[in-house]
Amino acid sequence: MPSFYYTDIFSTKGVEYLLIISFFLVFIPFYSYLKEVEGPLFSLAKVRLPRGVFFDKTHTWAYLKSAGQVQVGIDDFLAALTGPVSIQLHKYSGGEIQRGDHLATLMGDGKSLKIYSPVSGTLTSINKKALHKFSKRTHNDFTENWLFDMAPKRWDAEKTMLILGEKAQGWIQQEKARLRDVLAFAERKYDLNVQPILLQEGGEIEDKVLESLSPEIWEEFQSEFIDAAK
Repeated sequence: MPSFYYTDIFSTKGVEYLLIISFFLVFIPFYSYLKEVEGPLFSLAKVRLPRGVFFDKTHTWAYLKSAGQVQVGIDDFLAALTGPVSIQLHKYSGGEIQRGDHLATLMGDGKSLKIYSPVSGTLTSINKKALHKFSKRTHNDFTENWLFDMAPKRWDAEKTMLILGEKAQGWIQQEKARLRDVLAFAERKYDLNVQPILLQEGGEIEDKVLESLSPEIWEEFQSEFIDAAK
């Protein structure tokens, strides 16, 4: 009489099930990482100007949190112009800072831009995650890309010097026109006809327009565009 054997399919497939489960446990956080790393780039066509955020004419911003702390960051407009850069800090947690002080420097391939504080106060913390991934817009929430948190000292007075709400939309359009003038002047000054940096007259400025330009052009941009707005 032939013998019959019972085979537990769940037992024989157990290793396979464990491998599949392990794969998904590893894949999900890895996918989240890739999603952040390959997030949307900053773009001049999609400069975010959310309500409640105050913008400085040197292209930093300040946001008053409910706890009375102010978050400070660099706006989309400037980030869209530079392309990939690193950030060198000049102020650290616990440091006192005045509005207009040199807060940090954007650096890339021997070129640099000074960044100024939009408000005065005491720096309380640094967003190291945003510093590491500055050149990628990894968050839909604008204020997630803050760089510094500070306890403000003259917020009521200094916020009147900043740009808020509907005025920010008009300001950005004016900045695009001012940028065209600055770049057109630099194009003539440094004889860049072989590598035009502007599209046809009236056209849009390309994203990352500063990325391939010389340190001299960055210096020109610093003095004639950023510093001139202080």
